[in-house]
Amino acid sequence: MTVRFAVLGAGRIGQVHAGAIATVRGAALVAVADALPASAQALSARFGCDVRTIDAIAASDDVDAVIICTPTDTHADLIERFARFGKAVFCEKPVDLSLKRVRDCIAVVAKEKATLMVGFNRRFDPDFCAVKAAIDRGDVGTVEMVTITSRDPGAPPVDYIKRSGGIFRDMTIHDFDMARWLLGEEVETVVATAAVLTDPAIGKAGDYDSVNVLLRTASGRQAVITNSRRAAYG
Repeated sequence: MTVRFAVLGAGRIGQVHAGAIATVRGAALVAVADALPASAQALSARFGCDVRTIDAIAASDDVDAVIICTPTDTHADLIERFARFGKAVFCEKPVDLSLKRVRDCIAVVAKEKATLMVGFNRRFDPDFCAVKAAIDRGDVGTVEMVTITSRDPGAPPVDYIKRSGGIFRDMTIHDFDMARWLLGEEVETVVATAAVLTDPAIGKAGDYDSVNVLLRTASGRQAVITNSRRAAYG
């Protein structure tokens, strides 16, 4: 059986997902939609798929699932739309910047009995899985402290920064997920500090490029997260 996909959003992450589909047996990229025709055409030419509107994809009989790679403020609406059309949905994080909106969206997904996955990919990465397996086997003893360092190779475009929700809800969100998974307990206390150290344009857009976060669970376990939009090494 071949699962037929459409990608919504042909930017950087949309291109990554399109490339992934091309490498998976049993998956096929059928269509792409993007607000910028040139971007959609470029991805179409690269992977041999159709260019369609979002409305056309929703109504398409030859699309089983969609991958949502559009700006953050469109995610919840698109999830609900495609859930109602019976399509499986993979959505880039976050679902929305409002917790209430996220909960309302998940309620629609549940009502429609739709399939939804949000892009917290690190739980499926072999290296992270190996760490978790070692913890579960007891190889490292009781987890007391977790240290997570994440750095982007370079800052995303400022237009993206303005709509993404900021570094905490766009980048650190992956590390929040990892911290909860590896600590094995829910976080009770959060302390964070942030600064603009690498890219003044990010500061002008109202965001930060360098952050540190300390998380503490009820039992006292801790996680320290360090993020930067720049990796000066490698």
